[in-house]
Amino acid sequence: MIAYKTLLHCGAAAVVCVAAQAHAQARRFDIPAQPAVTAIPEFADQAQVQIIAPARDLAGVNTRAVTGEMDVRAALRRLISGTPLRIARDEGAIITLRSTTRASAGKTGALSGRVLDPLTGQYMANATIRVVTADGEHRADAAGERGEYRLIDLPAGEAQVTVSFTGFADRTVPVTIHSGTTAQLDVELARSGEPAATQVSEVIVTGGFRDGDARAIMSQRNAMDIKNSLSSESFGSISEGNVGEFIKWMPGVDTEGEGDDTVRYVRLRGLPPEYTSITVNGVSLAAADGNAGSSTSRAFSFEQVSLSSIDAIEISKTVSADVDANAPAGTINLRTKRAFDRKGRRIVAQVSAVTHSDLWNHKITGPADGRRDGKALPNGQLEYSDVFFNRRLGVVASISQSKTYSEMEQAYYPRSYEPNAVSPDPLAVTTINAHMRAQETSRFASSLTLDFKATDNLILSLATIYNTAYLWSGQRTEVFTTGARTYGVIGDAATDFTTRRPDTSIGVTAQSNMISKRGDGLTIVPSFEYQGRRFVLDGNISYSDSNSRYDPLGDESSIFSLVNSPAAGGNFTAKRDGLGKQNWTIVQTSGDDWSNPASYTRQTAAIVINSQDGRSARTELGGGALNLTVKAPFNFASVTFKTGLKAKRAVYDYKNERVAHQYRYVGPLSVAQFMTENSSPNELSFDGLDIHYASKSGSPKLYMPSNAKIGRLFLDHPSSSSTPSRRRTTIPPSSRTRVTSRRTPTPPMAWRRRN
Repeated sequence: MIAYKTLLHCGAAAVVCVAAQAHAQARRFDIPAQPAVTAIPEFADQAQVQIIAPARDLAGVNTRAVTGEMDVRAALRRLISGTPLRIARDEGAIITLRSTTRASAGKTGALSGRVLDPLTGQYMANATIRVVTADGEHRADAAGERGEYRLIDLPAGEAQVTVSFTGFADRTVPVTIHSGTTAQLDVELARSGEPAATQVSEVIVTGGFRDGDARAIMSQRNAMDIKNSLSSESFGSISEGNVGEFIKWMPGVDTEGEGDDTVRYVRLRGLPPEYTSITVNGVSLAAADGNAGSSTSRAFSFEQVSLSSIDAIEISKTVSADVDANAPAGTINLRTKRAFDRKGRRIVAQVSAVTHSDLWNHKITGPADGRRDGKALPNGQLEYSDVFFNRRLGVVASISQSKTYSEMEQAYYPRSYEPNAVSPDPLAVTTINAHMRAQETSRFASSLTLDFKATDNLILSLATIYNTAYLWSGQRTEVFTTGARTYGVIGDAATDFTTRRPDTSIGVTAQSNMISKRGDGLTIVPSFEYQGRRFVLDGNISYSDSNSRYDPLGDESSIFSLVNSPAAGGNFTAKRDGLGKQNWTIVQTSGDDWSNPASYTRQTAAIVINSQDGRSARTELGGGALNLTVKAPFNFASVTFKTGLKAKRAVYDYKNERVAHQYRYVGPLSVAQFMTENSSPNELSFDGLDIHYASKSGSPKLYMPSNAKIGRLFLDHPSSSSTPSRRRTTIPPSSRTRVTSRRTPTPPMAWRRRN
C-alpha cells in the first residue's frame, strides 16, 4: 500500500514538472512589425506552438515587433499589445486568440436543433455537439432524450458544428450565428462506412442491435452517475412481459427465483433485493407479492409485473440527485418509448406461439387434472406511435399478451452425517423427494403515453401503465422415507440400500399443493418539462397501486392442500450409481400397494384441508418530484448541476389467513374411500432426472390426491358454518300475487370449520 501511494505521488510530480517546463520555456524571436494576418503565423512557427484565431479578428490589425530571447507567453503579449487581440484560452501547446471588439456585448446568439438517424426516424439522444465559434472558442454539449440540443451565448459570426455518435460518421456543418437570435440546425447522421441516407419510397430500413449498442454507449458516456445501459434493439421485444429475463444478463446483476427459471427478484452488487430500487421513467413502480409476506415488502417482484413498450434499461450503481437515496445497491430504471423520440408514425405488430415438449407426449400432465387442450400457446404484441397537430401531440399506445407453460423436475434428498448404533454409516440418506411442478403463466400489459408540447419550451405528459399476471401451478411431490437413523437399512445408506422399517410406519407421502396467483397493477404519472435558456425544470406526480392474491378455490375450484398429506406404509429398495448421481431407482418391497389410493391412510386419522391459500398483499405508492438541471458552459468544459425535491408515501398491506380456511371432512366416506374418490389422473414423470419408481405390483404410477376434485366436493357441500343460500322471487303487484320467498334445499353437510 505504501509503495502504491508513493508511485502515484511521483507520477503527479513528473506531470507538473513537464507542464511547468513547457510554460516557462524561452525562445529566440525576430518578428518585425507587420499585419497580424502574417505576424501570428510567423510567431507560432518561431515559438513552436499552435495559435488559433479567426481570420476576421486579424483583419486590419497591426502588431508590434518582437526581437530577442524571451518567454513564449511574454513574447505573445508584447506582440499583441496595443491591439484588440487577447488570449482567450491557453492549453499549453494550443493558444486561442479573440478580438475584444468582435465579442462586444450584445453580439451573441444561440444555436439549437435536433440530431436524427434518417434511416430509422429515431432522434439520437446523447449525441455529442461540438462548436468552434467565430472567435475560435470551443464549446460542447450533449443532445437530450429527444435528440434536441441548445447552446447559448455564442459569438455572432461563422461557426463550425461537428456532431458525433458512436457507430456513425462525424458530420461537420457550417452555420451563421446572428446577434440576438437563435439559429436552427437539424443534423442527419450516416453510419460509418455507409453513404449518406437517401429517401426511398418503398423500402424502410430499421436499426439492429448495433444501433442499440451505440445508443447504450452514448447514454453511459453522458450519464452523471456510473451507469450500464441496454437498449431495446439489443434485447429485442419482451414477448413474455418479464423484464427481469433481460436484466439478468447485464453486468453486476444477480437474480432470484423459485426453481422455475422465472425471475422474481433482482440483486445488485451482491446486496439483498430490498436494497435495489426499480423505477419506470424515474418513478417508483409498485409490485406487491404475497409470497413471502411483509419480509419482502421493500423488494420489487418482477413476477407480478408485465411491461411492454420498453425503450431502454438503465442500471445506476451510484446515486444521483433525481433518484431515491434509499437504494444503496443501485437503481434500475426502465425507460419507455415516447412519440417525440422518433420522426413519423410507427406501427409494430408481433404474433407468436409458445409450446413445450411435455405438451406433445402421451402423459397426462399440467397444473389441473386431465390432459391440456392445445399444443401451442398464443402470444401477441401491438404498438402504435405517432405525432399530431404539427408535432404538438405525441401518442404511444401498446398492448401485449403472453402465455407460457413449463414443467420442472427436481430431486433433493436430505442426509444425516451422525452415525449411531443402528446405522453406523457416516452418511445416510433420510428421505428422497421427487418434486414436479407444472405451471402456466399468462401476462397482459397495456400502456398509453401522451406528450403535449404546450409551448416551444414546455411539454406536458401523461403516462399510464396497467398490467396483470396470472400463475396457475400444480406442485406435487412423492416423499420416500428411509428411516435409516431410526431403524437402520440393509446395504450402503447413501447409494444402495433396502429399508427395514415396520410396515405400519410411513414409507411414502403424496404431497400436492395448488398455487393460483393473480396480480394486477395500475400506474398513473402526469409530468411536465420546461426548458429555459440555461436550465431544465421537470416534475411529476405519481400514483402506483399493485395487488397480489392467492385464490385457487375461487379461480380454479381447487383447494390449496391437505393439512396432513396422504401417506402409506411399506419398505423399498433405493439405488443410484454414486454419491454424485441422482438417478434413483426405487421399488416397493412390502406393505400395501402404493398405487392403490386406499393404502394412503397412515398419516390421516381425520381429513383436514386448507380450502384457501390465504395469502394476499397490496402495495400503494404515491408522491411527487421536482428536479432542476443547470448547465454552466465553462471554458474548459460544460458542467451540469442537478438538484431535486421528492415526497413519497407508501402503504403495504399483507395478510395470511390460511389457518382460518381449514375445514375437517365429516361426510359419509371413510378415509380410504375419500382417497379413492379423489385420486388425480395426472402422471408424475421424472425421466429428465432419470429417476424411476414402481409399486409392489410393478405400477409406475403412484397415488396423488386431486385438489380439484376435493375443491368441487367442498363447493358442492358447504360447511356447517356456511350461511344457506336464499333465492328471492319478486312478482309485480299488477299480477295481484303477493311476494314470496323460499329457501333452497341445503346439500348434505360434509365439512366443518376446524377450531
